[in-house]
Amino acid sequence: MMKSKRLGVAGALALLWATGVNGALAAPAEELPKPVPSDAEVLVRPGERVTVTTEALRSGDAYSGVRITSPAFAAEGVFRRDDSLLRAVATVSCTAEPGSYQVRFGAPPNEGTGAEINRLWGTVIVAPADPAQRAECAQQVAARPAESMEERYPADTTWPASPWDVRSVPAGGELEAKDGLEMGNDGMVELSSPGFTKPVVMHGDKLVSAVVRIRCDAQPGLYVVQWNEQGRPAKEWARYRVTPPAPNCSDAASSPHGTRGQAWKPWAYGTAAVLATGGIVTGLRLLKRKNRPA
Repeated sequence: MMKSKRLGVAGALALLWATGVNGALAAPAEELPKPVPSDAEVLVRPGERVTVTTEALRSGDAYSGVRITSPAFAAEGVFRRDDSLLRAVATVSCTAEPGSYQVRFGAPPNEGTGAEINRLWGTVIVAPADPAQRAECAQQVAARPAESMEERYPADTTWPASPWDVRSVPAGGELEAKDGLEMGNDGMVELSSPGFTKPVVMHGDKLVSAVVRIRCDAQPGLYVVQWNEQGRPAKEWARYRVTPPAPNCSDAASSPHGTRGQAWKPWAYGTAAVLATGGIVTGLRLLKRKNRPA
């Protein structure tokens, strides 16, 4: 079966050579990445984006942060979690020569676990291209935005499952942050972010946690959470995305005594003043009565 598949790919590549390279790179600007299935050979063009997809938690050498590598790629792709799947996107180099190239898995950089990952996934067959097309390819690739690093984990997963586990929360809403890997001591870690109503301290034994509250006036967008542990340098620890607030949003921290949505009214100050004045007058009357001669 594999032999016939290779013959088919070889025939297609020969056809590309025979017909010339005219139009070989003509591709829509918003073209979706081309899938590279496991154990398959896929025809690609210089500058084309390819994607590798596999099920999460199924293989020990496929997890968030694992790279997909190939001599044909301009840069390595990186697996990102997409609910129950892992996806990685890479771009075929504009200078890749025609031919067959392996696509393999590689360990995340600076992982520090000592585990070696070098798994063969599939093969890409790079089509020919002339110098003009390679120059156009370079311009197109340079104009593309960087691939998103955001990840999407199942809703029942503890946040953050990774530094790029981006959960959406409305302005004025809450998120519970937990961490069981850093083993931060109780009360030794403070989380801070421009979107928080205030920094929060994480508490717990082996699993530290804290509830973070988002300001009602936080603008929609992506925010970074800083992990500030006593005695260690601060680091970017998590990310979240703020969405528009609910109607009548109110920050608890902006109200006296932390009362949510109950601000002091002007008449309340007046009433307090009257009560205070009445108390002073009553006190003076009692003092005068006490000092009156019998």
